[in-house]
Amino acid sequence: MKILMVCEFYDPELEFQENLLVKYYRKHGHEILVLTSTYTSIFEYYEGTRAVSSKESKFHDHGAEIVRLPFRFNFFNKLKSLKFVKKHLHTFMPDLIYVHDITLDFNVLIKYVRRFPKCKMIMDYHADYSNSGKNWLSIKVLHGVIRKYYLDKARPVLQKIFPIVPAGFDFLNEIYGVPLEEMELLPLGADIDLIEEVQRNHRALDKLRSSCNLSENDFVIVTGGKLTSRRQLELLLKAISGEQHKNTKLLVLGEFAPEDKQYKSLIESIAEPIHDRVCFSGWQNQAGVYQHMAIADIAVFPASQSIMWQQAIASGLPLVCGNTGNQDISYLNLKNNIQIFHGSDITADNLRLAIEEMKTNTHKRMKMASGARIVGKECLNWDILLDKTLRFNTSCQSS
Repeated sequence: MKILMVCEFYDPELEFQENLLVKYYRKHGHEILVLTSTYTSIFEYYEGTRAVSSKESKFHDHGAEIVRLPFRFNFFNKLKSLKFVKKHLHTFMPDLIYVHDITLDFNVLIKYVRRFPKCKMIMDYHADYSNSGKNWLSIKVLHGVIRKYYLDKARPVLQKIFPIVPAGFDFLNEIYGVPLEEMELLPLGADIDLIEEVQRNHRALDKLRSSCNLSENDFVIVTGGKLTSRRQLELLLKAISGEQHKNTKLLVLGEFAPEDKQYKSLIESIAEPIHDRVCFSGWQNQAGVYQHMAIADIAVFPASQSIMWQQAIASGLPLVCGNTGNQDISYLNLKNNIQIFHGSDITADNLRLAIEEMKTNTHKRMKMASGARIVGKECLNWDILLDKTLRFNTSCQSS
């Protein structure tokens, strides 16, 4: 099966949905071409602050060809279109087109699908009220008019729209007028194969424990992501600052946004008095993330969802997290494997109490861990999730 993926960002070192789709499509024998932008830094991509290369380039990841294309235009990092999409589309001749979020390149893709109706097109969607539509201009113009125009044109040929979280259904339904029956949940999965490989490598895990100065008696928490103020990392640091948490160690994965120096200084000042309990491990590749999770007892994320929530669940970790609005993770709390705080209940004191209970109630922690592993295998396994994306064409079957 030949599958064309269109996305705005692709970094083979990170574990984003696009990367895992490529890995598992290739695992099941499909031929993949990815068209993406020339951005190589996740921070530069999100901020759109630096001019990217104007030259096309190619590389391979898991045997798939990844083509970096310059933008035809990029207006305020909101409205973007890639060059040369038509050329690559007609050269590759896909059977399935997988579009990540609404693209202004829909015009080219729609014409191809109408000309070659055996080719099917699907789209996933990552926006909701928690990360988009923050003001009137965004809701009424960017989403309500411009992007809606392109999605309305594509909907007649889209086999299915896949929000990645339940909140995406409301956003698409209320802002774009997409009926619920045109949508289906496709959660951000985890790399189950890599998790199992990492957890079998005891020598590497022992080396990591040593480098993080962990002892056998330490209770280990993992957290991280893009370290912005939305993560509210300061609450977690305060939660483990008491004398009763001397043997609690916190592994922080990720990096601070370069432009957010004030938040970085705040976190460093709070962490300094308990520096022997905190290990800032920096940005990790896929294996590095799962290695840190493999040596942790629980994962705690005070706020702002990231793929690390799913990675932690699939790694078999009990999860403590905060829902600041439209980021409810309850759809993955199928085995009572997550403790969720909502709104004003997201405080350092509540996090402290939750962590203390996890430390002292071993039976509860082990039961949550067992539940997390089940949810990971049943709901976050790309070997299973792929079938959702392949069922629209009789030739799109996993091998």
